[in-house]
Amino acid sequence: MHLIETQTELGEVAASLADARTLYLDTEFDSTRDGKTLCLLQISAGERVHLIDTLRLASLDALRPLLTDSSREWVLHAGSQDVDLLAIRFDLPEPPRVFDTQVAWALSSVEHSVSLSYLKFRLLGIRSGKAHQADDWKRRPLPTAQLAYAAADIEELPALHRALTQRLAERKRERLVFDASREVTWPVSEEPEPLAVGDFRNAWQLDVHSQAALRHLIAWYNGLSPRERAHAPDSKTLLSIAGRLPETASDLARIKGTHRRFAAEQGERLVAGLLRAAAAADTGAFVPIDPPPYATPDDVRLDGWLSLARAEISVELEVAPELAFPARLTRKLRAHIALTGDRARGGEVFSGWRRELIAPAFAAFAAKWPSR
Repeated sequence: MHLIETQTELGEVAASLADARTLYLDTEFDSTRDGKTLCLLQISAGERVHLIDTLRLASLDALRPLLTDSSREWVLHAGSQDVDLLAIRFDLPEPPRVFDTQVAWALSSVEHSVSLSYLKFRLLGIRSGKAHQADDWKRRPLPTAQLAYAAADIEELPALHRALTQRLAERKRERLVFDASREVTWPVSEEPEPLAVGDFRNAWQLDVHSQAALRHLIAWYNGLSPRERAHAPDSKTLLSIAGRLPETASDLARIKGTHRRFAAEQGERLVAGLLRAAAAADTGAFVPIDPPPYATPDDVRLDGWLSLARAEISVELEVAPELAFPARLTRKLRAHIALTGDRARGGEVFSGWRRELIAPAFAAFAAKWPSR
């Protein structure tokens, strides 16, 4: 364990790690309403643990060549917050090549989000405590016991890395762990599906003018950029706006879910468009919408079938169901199967590492249990 508090020491650490292709990392931080503050960076090449005091060192530039080199492998446990902090501090130009030990375990067992101490016990037979987990990492000087706790978080990472790599190799998944870890530690926001009238289950209660207004609102909302949507009324609020048909920006501001600032800046324009759309509605061609059912027997069967598929495939492949079938993917699967009417075509939804690992098992399950 080596505490680094000066630029000279930091330069020496950077030089000693220059040839390391694998870096074992962890961070300690302080979290408040204003955000997270990086307080300590633990780094090792597999032998000596260096504890970098990121509060006393205004610049960490000596480590930049190491941490911005995407060819180096980062080994962390539950590293999403660590990667996020380091990406901000070092302004990472691209995602690092991460081996997340928590993800690796979930990719080779049905257990998800296990703790580091649990992995140490399961793989290395080491029992460890949590005495300093909730300590104040901003105080200085840091007590020796607290520093030792921070160092212990990465001292066993090399051994865990070796054990998990072997588990993954036995299952021919040693490549997949990097894609799965990247998904967890460097998530990419997916483009939301365009809104449609069918997304509003109570749209059937709107009259001809309000339905025309809702369609206008949907077209307007779908044309907004992500940044513009952040300041616009929530999509769920659009139905209320269409039903109320506000005549002024002040009326719009009084509808729950509409920010006053938005109403002040863009309300008049939006209200004018709404009123034009409502006035232009063709009452003669109006076809009332029937209320959609809350559930159908087919819905219930499909939900049950997907739950069984998730469980059976996860157990068969030895992969945590939360990793194999996250909620967003399950929603996509359900929607795709409902649209196509073919459960076997659910495999078309899988992408990335899941296309290689999960899709074949899903196809086999669908062939065995097609539908009732």
